[in-house]
Amino acid sequence: MALLVLCTIFALQSEFFLSERNLTTILRNSVDLGIVCAGMTIVIILGGIDVSVGGILAVSAVLIGRAYQVGMPDWVVVPVGLAAGALLGALNGVIISKSRVPPIVATLGTMYVYLAVLFLVIGGVWISGLPSSLSFLVLGDVAGIPSGALLLAAVYVFAWLLLRRTPWGQRVVAIGCDETAARLVGIRVDRTKIQAYALLGLFAGLAAVLYVARMRNVEVNIGTNIALEAIAATILGGANIRGGVGSLVGALMGVLFIKITQNGLVLIGVSSLWETVVIGSLLVVVLVIDAIETRRAG
Repeated sequence: MALLVLCTIFALQSEFFLSERNLTTILRNSVDLGIVCAGMTIVIILGGIDVSVGGILAVSAVLIGRAYQVGMPDWVVVPVGLAAGALLGALNGVIISKSRVPPIVATLGTMYVYLAVLFLVIGGVWISGLPSSLSFLVLGDVAGIPSGALLLAAVYVFAWLLLRRTPWGQRVVAIGCDETAARLVGIRVDRTKIQAYALLGLFAGLAAVLYVARMRNVEVNIGTNIALEAIAATILGGANIRGGVGSLVGALMGVLFIKITQNGLVLIGVSSLWETVVIGSLLVVVLVIDAIETRRAG
C-alpha cells in the first residue's frame, strides 16, 4: 500500500515517472542495494547488524579495480571481489562471536578500518577507465528484462531457500529468537554467526562487482550510504531489529520503496540532500511503531 501511494504521488507530480526508461532505471539502480539487503536481512534475523557493509563493498571494489589495472581477466577479477567481501564479512563475524562485543560497536570499528584501507590504497584518487566487459551483468537485458533484475531475483531465491528451506536457516532464526536457548539445545552459535556475516560480505562483494561493471570506476566515497539504506529497507520490510523476525520479500519491497523515493524526489525537483533525511525519518518512524507494538504485545 505504501509503494502504491508513493508511486501515485510521483506519477501525478511527474509525467516521466511511469515511463519505461525511468522504471528500468529504478530497477537497475536497485540491484546493488537489493543484493546487500538480502544479506543484511539474514544478519538482522540472526539478531545482529552490520554498519560496515559499505566499507566491505568499497574495499572489494578497490581490489577489483586494482586487479583490472594489473591486467587480470574477468574470470579472476570476479572471484577476487567475492572472496574479499566474504573474508571481511567473516572477520566481522569472528570479532562479534569470539569477543562478545555488540555487533553495532564491532562493525562500527571495522567500518572505519575498511574505509581507512580504501583511502590508503587509492590515495584519494578515483580508479577510472576500467573495462566494460562485465557491463552486460547490469546494463544488458534478457527478453526485455534488465539482466540486473534477473540477477537480483536469483540472489533472493537463493537467500530465501537458504533461510526457509535448510537447517542452517532454522538455526539462524533460532539464534535470533533466543541465543541462550539456541546454545543450550546444541546449536553452534558462533559458527553460524560467522557464516551469516560471511554471506553478507559475499553479497557485498557481488554488489561491488556489479558497481564496477556499471560505473567502470571506483570513487573515493563509494558505499557511503548503503549500510543505512540496507538497514532501513530491512526494517521497513518488517524485520525486527532485535532478531528472530524478518522477510526477504518485505526487504525487497523496502529496497524498491527507498529507490522509488530517491528517484521521485529528483524528478519533482527536490534536492538530493533530502534523500537521507527522508530515509532516516522513515527508519525512526518504523522503529518507534515497532517499539510501541512490542510493548503492547508484552
